[in-house]
Amino acid sequence: MDDHPERRRYYPENEDISLSEAVLEAVQAHENASFQDDEFPLYDHIHPDAIDMLFKDTSGVDVSVRIHLTNVTVSLWSDGGVDIRVTDSVD
Repeated sequence: MDDHPERRRYYPENEDISLSEAVLEAVQAHENASFQDDEFPLYDHIHPDAIDMLFKDTSGVDVSVRIHLTNVTVSLWSDGGVDIRVTDSVD
């Protein structure tokens, strides 16, 4: 069980960065690491623009996505804003 999940709240209309960049920052904080966009394993499986578009206009619709990577699980869900949660992957 992950005792220290990284949690963030993202509001698209109030942010200076894209959701995919906010996810990258959350994973970096959880992993205590720094890497470039092209080194981020999520981008091997999902295009960053797809993440941004999926959550772009979710008014009236709840959207949730869970992505399992080698070391972490990234969970995204929206209800006006987008919750970003990064936890250790469980085998």
